[in-house]
Amino acid sequence: MKQYKAYINGQFRNSSNHTWIDVFYPATGKLVGQVPACSKEDTEEAIESANKAYKQWRTIPSYQRAEYLLNFLTLMKNEEHLHDIAQAITLEMGKPLSQAKSEVYYAAELGEYQTQWARRIEGEIVDSDNSNEKILTYREPLGVVVAIVPWNFPIYVLIRKIVPALVCGNTVVIKPSVKSPMSALELAKCIDQSGLPKGVINIVTGLDEVVGETLTSSNQINMVTFTGSTKVGKRIMEKCARNMVRVSLELGGKAPAIVMEDADLDLAVEAIKGGRLSNSGQVCNNTERVYVHHSIKEEFTKRLLKRFQEVSIGDGLKNPDVEMGCLISPQDVQRVHAMVQEAVQEGAEVLCGGEPLKELGESFYPPTLLDRCTQSMKIVHEEIFGPVLPIITFDTLEEVIEMANDSKYGLTSNVYTNNYKYVMELTTNLECGEVYVNRQQGEAYQGFHAGWKQSGIGGDDGKHGFEEFMQLKTVYLKY
Repeated sequence: MKQYKAYINGQFRNSSNHTWIDVFYPATGKLVGQVPACSKEDTEEAIESANKAYKQWRTIPSYQRAEYLLNFLTLMKNEEHLHDIAQAITLEMGKPLSQAKSEVYYAAELGEYQTQWARRIEGEIVDSDNSNEKILTYREPLGVVVAIVPWNFPIYVLIRKIVPALVCGNTVVIKPSVKSPMSALELAKCIDQSGLPKGVINIVTGLDEVVGETLTSSNQINMVTFTGSTKVGKRIMEKCARNMVRVSLELGGKAPAIVMEDADLDLAVEAIKGGRLSNSGQVCNNTERVYVHHSIKEEFTKRLLKRFQEVSIGDGLKNPDVEMGCLISPQDVQRVHAMVQEAVQEGAEVLCGGEPLKELGESFYPPTLLDRCTQSMKIVHEEIFGPVLPIITFDTLEEVIEMANDSKYGLTSNVYTNNYKYVMELTTNLECGEVYVNRQQGEAYQGFHAGWKQSGIGGDDGKHGFEEFMQLKTVYLKY
């Protein structure tokens, strides 16, 4: 068992109240670590440290800020650090070790891409209505950015948020999820060794009602960037509204996959299988429901069922290359299973899975395929966040567009067809921030990951995600 320290103002330290949060490995239930349960005072000190560091950090040329971050990202990819961070991810949330290592590596790659924007911060000069005057519009940093990080991708999402924020000239306070706090504190070792000025990055672990409340209620912060559930996102937005603090919220999803009658079934089956079961179904943009044209439904279902049944499941620490590990907790297994049982009561048929894998442990649930589902079922509308996929049939393009849009969420969707008209109709009419055509979902560094409806406000990645962390200033220059 490891005991960690928070990282405030360039120092590793215990909480001022000397209390701890236990972290358990969900695959076995074993206690694997403890992190500080930081107090309100600790959190306020982290904010103060970030504010103090901001005054100097914002004056450093952006390309030099990027060089600091490249030093940090290089340390992340060092074999020893990469292994330690990845092992912490596996132990805290159950992701198989090989997948956790990929998360850390590609997080560093994403960060390296984001540093390239350092020399691409641009403004405008426009003509004035007045003689002898120019109007200058340019971008400046915001100040202190609070990054509240989810448990399912605790390092990738953390890097996705803090690197552009820092390149833009902001300083950051990070709050990891209480469910997966260790990996961020392993990452703090890289931060500490990178030469970054103290106070530029601070990491406080602790309870949402203490640390989260203090951060989102503070009038000393300038932005909160959050990835997580819609329910929590709404609470954060309410808190931040009191002080007019900017928010960027990437929230829940209920992604539909649409399989048209002309689709390449081998491609669709493989993409949907991966798109539903990656990270044990615990991804906001995972395929959560699949709509299949009635003419190919039987063949599609047969092929997808075979692939679901072939998935290897197990302890991702003992078997690093296993396809699917456990869920984050026994409570999540119970929640997912209750949704399956309710769907069965409403008329769904379980084709595979459907029962907790108690022989593996309390946190394991198998790939589960549900047939005979209808649009009115709760499982077709509520986010499952587990390895369960309901199948619904349709007859016409208009019908499937209506069903796919019949959701409070609008994060991602998937389309499988080789018909140009179908592609154009679907990509034009689906109400979501991202549409993936003939491929599994998974955003590119240079894209823009953002949701519509109750899936969020603002977004991450690429030019548009980078510019989230700046504000515009206009100067009227008379000469």
